[in-house]
Amino acid sequence: MCYNPHLVNHPRYLQDGAQLIAIHAGKYYKRSDGLALGPGCFVKGLEYSAQCTAELVGKPNKTFFLSALGNIPPEDAVMIGDDVTDDIQGAMNAGLKAFLVQTGKYKPGDENKINPPPTAVVPSFVEAVDKLISDNK
Repeated sequence: MCYNPHLVNHPRYLQDGAQLIAIHAGKYYKRSDGLALGPGCFVKGLEYSAQCTAELVGKPNKTFFLSALGNIPPEDAVMIGDDVTDDIQGAMNAGLKAFLVQTGKYKPGDENKINPPPTAVVPSFVEAVDKLISDNK
């Protein structure tokens, strides 16, 4: 979560001005036995305790998505993901199209939680790829 593992155990470093850098602040992630807490609650806890703000360098950060594209214009790219806020909304805020798959972390109704809604909602990654191919013939 942090470049300096001592920051997790010692919020006083943050209070003294050290920077909190987090890969992301996701609420949860999917494991084989169900959903598990993601780093978000720990990031928010450190922010609260140290009265600082974390710099997020992963999803849904716009720079994260744009750096993955290289020279490809965002409007020519599609993000396929199961997390409506970190994957889909993050990608769309960066100018990409975004397909929400109804697998993994997806919960019924997720597509209604963001505005604008996902570019497409599809049952699985395979259907997302099929849609991309059929739409670009």
